[in-house]
Amino acid sequence: MLGQSPFKKEFQFADDLVYLNHAGVAPIPRRTQLVINELASHTARYGASRYSELYERHQKARSYCAELLHTTESRVAFTPNTSEGLCWVAMGMQWYPGDEIITTAVEFPSNAIIWLTMAERYGVVVHRIPAEDDGHISWEKMLDKLNPRTRLLTVSSAQFSSGSVVDMAAIGEALKNHDALFVVDAIQTLGAMDLAPDSLHIDALAADGHKWLLGPEGQGIFWLSEKGMAQIKPSILGWHSVVNAGDYDNITTELKPDIQRFEAGTPNLLGILALGESVAMLLEAGLDVVEKRVLGLSNQFAKSLLQIGCKLHTPLDAKSAPESGIVVFSHPDIETASLSKDLLKRDIYHAVRGGGIRFSAHFYQDDRDVDRALSGVKESLT
Repeated sequence: MLGQSPFKKEFQFADDLVYLNHAGVAPIPRRTQLVINELASHTARYGASRYSELYERHQKARSYCAELLHTTESRVAFTPNTSEGLCWVAMGMQWYPGDEIITTAVEFPSNAIIWLTMAERYGVVVHRIPAEDDGHISWEKMLDKLNPRTRLLTVSSAQFSSGSVVDMAAIGEALKNHDALFVVDAIQTLGAMDLAPDSLHIDALAADGHKWLLGPEGQGIFWLSEKGMAQIKPSILGWHSVVNAGDYDNITTELKPDIQRFEAGTPNLLGILALGESVAMLLEAGLDVVEKRVLGLSNQFAKSLLQIGCKLHTPLDAKSAPESGIVVFSHPDIETASLSKDLLKRDIYHAVRGGGIRFSAHFYQDDRDVDRALSGVKESLT
């Protein structure tokens, strides 16, 4: 049982809305809304005349994101979104015909389109490993494709359409002494589950902030290992990429020595400061607490949905529990589209993914949210 979180007051939903789409677009907390309002007011009053104050806050937001990833500020860059972060990886590498990429056949388009495009442009071979019949992702089958021509293995930290989680530790261990890069689309776990890319031997990670990080759309995080930095070159460059950024009269092409070389132009201060505020709240709550509550909520949903005759599309772990904050389900007696429509009428906000209804609750929610949603499902089935 999960009691009320002290952070629930940060989320003031309209009417009786039960928000279960954090795997889609999450609401922002009250404190982040205030930061956005305050920054808009600051800009309206001062323009750029007090920009140094905003720059200090910009760097503080970077430090929060570094703490989230258990890394240093020099390893964190801000990216507009996951798609562009993954494109920075793909377009920053030198590709040759016959190079190989390993991924799954169930990735979100952001982590599929760019690699298939590399295949079209450069003759790269892309191995797309299907999910198992139960929805699990077999890291063993992915690694079976590993060979000297492999340049990159990429996977989502959790699959958007099922919540399936691959064993990233096993993949990272296998690739740590291989030339191939380990690239992770982390948008479906970062902010919900503790993630330390260094310890997992991840080489490149990208995640937008508008899902489990509880930030605004269009502002995300990008991270590279030393191995990743050595192999990936910035494909988009600007005044902010170089060592003398801000010295506009002396042009150089010498890049910054760290990952900030990927930040080509003027930063999205509003987005960065808002994301930083949301990340700071997650750190205040405690990443271990956040993960425990997220998994606790998904476990409650999974068990209760099974009890009322629903079919789970989400694979379960050895303890018969979901592996992430995502639970996807359907019911044999009602079409998913009809069930979804009825749930929306009852203010149970969710998404339809993977052939079923996707519920994704966050740490600030509790038993009452689960009970309201389950009551809505039961009423819709009658």
